[in-house]
Amino acid sequence: MKKISFLIAVCCLWAVFDGRAQHTNHTSPYTVSGKVTDKTDHAPVAFTTVTLHHAADSSSAGYALTDSSGAFVISCKKAGNYYLQVHDMKYKTFQSAAFNVSAGTAHVTVADILLEQAEHALSEVEVIGRRRQVTYKLDKQVIDASGFISAAGGTALDILSQTPSVRIDADGGISFRGSSGFKVYIDDKPAAQDLEQIPVGQIENIEIITTPSAKNDADGSAGIINIITKKQYADGWSGMINLMGSSALSRNVDFLTAFRKKNFRWQLSGEASRRYVVSDFDQLKTITTPDTLTTDHSAGIRERHTDVYYLRSGWDWFKKNTTWSAATQAGYRDRWRGGELHYEDAYTSTANGNTRYDTLNGKDFVHLYEWFVREDIGMEHRFPNREGHLLTAALYAFYEGNAMENFQTDLWNLNGQQAQGHRAWEYEYRFTAQANADYVYPFDNKAGKLEAGYQLYTYTENGDYNIDMYNPNAGAFQRRDDLYNKYLFRRDIHALYLMASHSYKQFSYQAGLRSEYSFWKLGNNREWARHTRHKLDFFPSVHLAYQLNDNDRLRFAYSRRITQPELFYMEPYVVYVDYYTAQCGNPFILPEYTNSVELGYQKKIGKTSLSAALFHRARKDKIERIRIPYHVGVTLDSMTNVGNDYATGMELMVTIPIYTWWNFDANGSWYDYQIKNDFKIAGKDEESQNWQLAVNNNFDIKRNTRMRLEAYYVGPSVSTQGRIKEFFYLNFTIRQQLLNRRLTASLVIRDVLSTAQYVSARSSADMETLTTIYPRSPLFTATLSYTFNNFKSQKKSEAVNHDLFEGTNR
Repeated sequence: MKKISFLIAVCCLWAVFDGRAQHTNHTSPYTVSGKVTDKTDHAPVAFTTVTLHHAADSSSAGYALTDSSGAFVISCKKAGNYYLQVHDMKYKTFQSAAFNVSAGTAHVTVADILLEQAEHALSEVEVIGRRRQVTYKLDKQVIDASGFISAAGGTALDILSQTPSVRIDADGGISFRGSSGFKVYIDDKPAAQDLEQIPVGQIENIEIITTPSAKNDADGSAGIINIITKKQYADGWSGMINLMGSSALSRNVDFLTAFRKKNFRWQLSGEASRRYVVSDFDQLKTITTPDTLTTDHSAGIRERHTDVYYLRSGWDWFKKNTTWSAATQAGYRDRWRGGELHYEDAYTSTANGNTRYDTLNGKDFVHLYEWFVREDIGMEHRFPNREGHLLTAALYAFYEGNAMENFQTDLWNLNGQQAQGHRAWEYEYRFTAQANADYVYPFDNKAGKLEAGYQLYTYTENGDYNIDMYNPNAGAFQRRDDLYNKYLFRRDIHALYLMASHSYKQFSYQAGLRSEYSFWKLGNNREWARHTRHKLDFFPSVHLAYQLNDNDRLRFAYSRRITQPELFYMEPYVVYVDYYTAQCGNPFILPEYTNSVELGYQKKIGKTSLSAALFHRARKDKIERIRIPYHVGVTLDSMTNVGNDYATGMELMVTIPIYTWWNFDANGSWYDYQIKNDFKIAGKDEESQNWQLAVNNNFDIKRNTRMRLEAYYVGPSVSTQGRIKEFFYLNFTIRQQLLNRRLTASLVIRDVLSTAQYVSARSSADMETLTTIYPRSPLFTATLSYTFNNFKSQKKSEAVNHDLFEGTNR
């Protein structure tokens, strides 16, 4: 911790003195103020840099950072003729006409600066490799999806895996700087689908909000992932269609079509996909019970596939000062995970040392599916007498019906006779709803604003669980009424927040406080598992930014977060992933609380950009899956509050245009990760130095031909019960644009050298597990994307992520 404190101090001092050496800000009687907004929907463009230039020689005369309402105020030292410029990765560069500042017009307020979306002005080849792939804003990282051509045909996970400090496990779970628990949003609204169900072709940007403000949901200790989708801005029809196929038999088709006419916009999108992950699996497990020492060696193939089918239609109506919106989405999701394994078992009696051997073949799967429908409505009203004075309201309802979780295992001897097995079914329905009301009041000539709001969230799930176990003596499966479980779960959260923000010259701040009252009730046919919980929590947030000069920016952020336990963490009944691996929930698991601090610095040196961030994250009551012996040869996994953990480290990103045809970028992260196992539950204190590095090279071979070579190193990591070994892999992508760039063809080769492997060791006093997983590689993926009218092709092919392995949950 002393080392990190020293690094933060050095970073701050260097940045401040470096900035002061290049720019000194004196009190001035002259000011230039205004507001920066999006030309299409007049939404504020927050935390972007506005520079003031002398009209005579274009030299810099001052600058300011817009606040969250898009407002800015720039001081200048003397009268004269000036002009303004605005640079932002999402928009065309803006330059105003010249204007005069004099004693008679000492305080100039310019007309609103309307920025035009860059995608309508730049060809796709010009955009990629010229924009920074990750940009650091005051309160978030903004990932430009168009920069990841190797993510073509993939999903949001494929883009996220290429960003600093993000790890993706084989089940699509995300951890960031050692913490899991992201909340997923689409266009600032809670998402109806997982990240691996959001196709890249419909993504404009991804925002990673690691220290969310008090306005955002407090749930999700790692922060919020907000997917910004492509939208139609110009009048008329436009659209895109994307096709993908891979050597693993993955396939996908998704489309987006839109129509806009004056004050009305309508969009229709959909997807039909099946995505496969196939791995070779090997596991050695040793279990000690009072009577028997069991050694189990299993090997075989593990597979996972995810099917998604949906249609979504939405519209926006702009009328005077009010915007109305509505959307409907319906679809079907299907997730299957399983495989075939060969088992070699040895059972040694602790009493006499005699050993019995057994050889079996097994097949198992977990199958989850449901139909779903979602409805959204929203309203935004802009008060006419004060710019930036807003009232917004939104409501969504999400229903998942005919939901099924089906678990099945079978074991046969070498003669093909059934030896063991089970069948389990969990029938469910789920309902989620959320209502928001938000109010914004600007003050001090739009330089500041006050925000307040209320949110209601409610979730209900009703389930019925049955299990049949194979009885070798009877030679049949028999219902286990003693394991039957019926439950009803409900969680309600009422939230209020208040925030204030302001910008003065080069300094901006945002501070807020959120209060949440949580209620949950778990009803269950097992009396010991029933309980009700009430809790009132407070979540402060602070964000600061200082623009040192045109090329340097310093930012600081703090927030407190919570991770509410998911229901499947609490379900008090046993299910079998395979016959030797059981799982059971913990109905009394507690929420996690996380405090996060982050200090960031950005610098431009010519066309080269550098971003750095130092961070510290402390989490209380960490939730983790713990493995213990269950009975002879079988382990039991359960979610438990294992203690506290801490992550302290740094991230670096650099983008260098080496030549006009060669663009180089690299990002890396390092952090010290510690687990303090305060409760001493089947584990111990652990510490690791975690780091990962991504190096990417983009080559423009011809005007419409691009090649990309990527190298990834993912360092080792630890958990309460073990360690995961490091791994390395290479990806190669080539993309060709045809038909005036309307048609794009891509080929991605993933894990070119077949070097990726997942090696995990877990241990406790009476259990040891060593798991090795090799993904089937190299993986070849081909994609075709066609666009018409105003949409630019968003490149598709099954992408790069570290989600290479199937079987890590075993």
